Amino acid sequence: MSSPIYYTNSVIKNFFLHLLKFSTIFASNCKTKVLDQIRLQRFLTALAILIFVSGCNITRNVKKDEYLLHKNKIEINKKECGIKDIDFTTDDLYGLIQQQPNKTFLGFIRFRLWVNSYASAGKQTKFKKWMGRKMGHEPVILDPFQIDRSVDQMELYINNNGFFNSVISTEIINKKKKATVKYNITLAKPYRINHVEYKTDDTAVRNLIYADTINSLFRPGSIYNASLLDDERYRISAMLRNLGYYYFSPEFVFYEVDSAFQNKTLTIFQNIEQVLIPNDTNSSYFDRKNHQKYFLNRITINPDFNPVHTDTGNMSVIVDTNFKASVGDYSIYYRDKLKIRQKTLINSIFLEPSKIYTEIAEKNTYKQLSGFALFGYTSLAFKPATHIFDPQDSTKKFLNCAIELTRRPVQSFSIETEGTTSGGKLGVAGNVVYRNLNIFRGGEVFTFKLTGGVEWQAGGINSEPVLLFFNTVQTGAEATLNIPKFLLPFSQDRIPKTLQPRTTFKTGVNYQNRPDYERYVTNVSFGYNWRARTFESHSLIPIDISSVSIFPDSSFVKRLEELNDQRLINQYTDHFIMSAKYSYIFNNQQRNKIQNFTFFRWDIETSGNVLNLANNLTNSPKNENDEFTVWNIPFAQYARTNIDFRYYFALKDEHTLVYRNLFGIGIPYGNSKVLPFEKGFYTGGSNDMRGWSYRTLGPGSFSDTIGNSFEKMGDVIIQASVEYRFPIYSWFKGAIFTDIGNVWLLNLSESYPGGQFEFKNFMGELAIDAGVGLRMDFSFFIFRIDGAAPIKNPVFSSGNRWRISTLQLKDVIWNFGIGYPF
Repeated sequence: MSSPIYYTNSVIKNFFLHLLKFSTIFASNCKTKVLDQIRLQRFLTALAILIFVSGCNITRNVKKDEYLLHKNKIEINKKECGIKDIDFTTDDLYGLIQQQPNKTFLGFIRFRLWVNSYASAGKQTKFKKWMGRKMGHEPVILDPFQIDRSVDQMELYINNNGFFNSVISTEIINKKKKATVKYNITLAKPYRINHVEYKTDDTAVRNLIYADTINSLFRPGSIYNASLLDDERYRISAMLRNLGYYYFSPEFVFYEVDSAFQNKTLTIFQNIEQVLIPNDTNSSYFDRKNHQKYFLNRITINPDFNPVHTDTGNMSVIVDTNFKASVGDYSIYYRDKLKIRQKTLINSIFLEPSKIYTEIAEKNTYKQLSGFALFGYTSLAFKPATHIFDPQDSTKKFLNCAIELTRRPVQSFSIETEGTTSGGKLGVAGNVVYRNLNIFRGGEVFTFKLTGGVEWQAGGINSEPVLLFFNTVQTGAEATLNIPKFLLPFSQDRIPKTLQPRTTFKTGVNYQNRPDYERYVTNVSFGYNWRARTFESHSLIPIDISSVSIFPDSSFVKRLEELNDQRLINQYTDHFIMSAKYSYIFNNQQRNKIQNFTFFRWDIETSGNVLNLANNLTNSPKNENDEFTVWNIPFAQYARTNIDFRYYFALKDEHTLVYRNLFGIGIPYGNSKVLPFEKGFYTGGSNDMRGWSYRTLGPGSFSDTIGNSFEKMGDVIIQASVEYRFPIYSWFKGAIFTDIGNVWLLNLSESYPGGQFEFKNFMGELAIDAGVGLRMDFSFFIFRIDGAAPIKNPVFSSGNRWRISTLQLKDVIWNFGIGYPF
């Protein structure tokens, strides 16, 4: 057995020494205090060591006649095939390579390989053994056999995409005990489909497929693709099942391919097999019969299904007499008393007796019934109905459908506790929740919640503790009623059930005792939610009323008067909001699929228009501030919209790149001179501009020279973020990110010089930060720590806003959060 080789690259060593020297010079030249210079030098030294580690000793355990697999490369030559755009990329082929290099950290540091090398060197200790077992990875040694297997897999994949007779050659580049494997692919001219012929003895099925050829996934002239042939099998199966062929499956479709080598064309024979049924007289023989179209007979619903007691003989049954059909009916089985209304169940079922079976109706029924919080288990089973005949057509075949639903406990109580953190406010909170999943026997969900919490809030004038060492207390109650249908003053017969409609009523009251004031917030709202398509959802809240009553401390009032800021005065003054909202959400993320996806949300909101019109029509008097009031409280009037766009790039090995863009604008008018505090835009904190503390950035280039601790609000927000997320070890993950953005005012304000939005200046007033994050991802719970520093700060003069050369360690802002920022 040959001894290990101890390898250190002289180039890396020299780079390491130069980096150490650079860190000393850079730290000493920074405009920072001596202590910060030492800290910065230590940080850069640690970075130098980390880079040094990435290139040293990783081949320690590589034997003399072995090579560490360093990299795989794929190059595709498209000259001979004559096609620029092909249906696959090098990323598709990389997944076929049978031997992959050791994973890297931050894209270039093979940390776990280095851990293995370190743990196996020198004297073995328990710690080294644990470290090597838990954190290390064995080196991936180049295996020529795996290269051959990779070539075979690539050839198969390329052939399945129509590029038969392509040439794949490999090249191994060895350098300093490391090997790079290069796969050179020269694509041949692809085979194209010349003709498609449909073969089946089932005339009815053949006619249906002929009529649907316009939707076929392949057609004459297209490049041969085996995956598309397989997809076509499933498409035909779904099409036929939606036309009543319940027992049809993709296995009945198979293909034969005849090739013409000279002109590189293919003829596709699409075969549809008939159903094989054992012969009545000789079971060893099978008869071929045409596929049968099925209609629905009896649909039974069992909302009291018990997997232990499945017999329905002792259960009561109700037959829906309102439904009239030539064949079949709706029958509901129950024990003791039917807990949910008959109409609610039947209206949730898309399958209909005497009508043809369709797969889409089955799926919609399952989706609708699964949407009831009352039911924890939903099952639909179909069986042929025997001795059932349609008097108008005796050749029809029928299915019985059995729907089984398992109920959850209708009523429940729960107690929830949580730690809270919001803009430097640390505290604890708890909820007592009562939930009824069927309060009016129509699947309505009623929730009543009592909330309470305490926090420590810094910056107040009066910061005496109210409870223990906490100086902020809030408590409240909230009631929500969710109804699984549209509650409308007219008939809903024309509204498609596929929308999965919901109506929600919500009301609540919240009391807050803070160092400088007490506040009561009362809210009542009513709205609708529905889904028009698979990835789209809508929310319309025509009525959302909230009333805010504030009782500030006298010293706090004096401070507000001294600042003479109308926005702050409005923030801490009683106000009334009656708004209408609409939200559109698109999210094509799919569970259990690792792929790129998009999230898009658009919110539109208006307030005060109806109240303003009513007051004008009735000539209502105004208060001393020239405002209309409701119960002596000024009401807000504004229009507001915001757009939130995110794109998630799913990279290899749990790496993700996320881009987010946010834009919003709010315009006060009529009865309001400024936006209400709750409807303004803010930046700074754990979810947006992470290089600034909670809501401290902006507006514009405004510089707070008097130490105003109030939150900075804007009428306009523009923001973008890029975040690269990567795994470190097990549930421990990391992130590198940058944020850019700011908020602005629409109108000039003496209290916020430089805060107004102007097209000629706003680009220069965009703030930029950069940072790193650590995330503890336990699947059900994610705890996040992000550290970021402002690298461009708009509060400085236009020539001095880039702050990289003057950064100090104390400039780093640490944000704690639950879940990902976006």
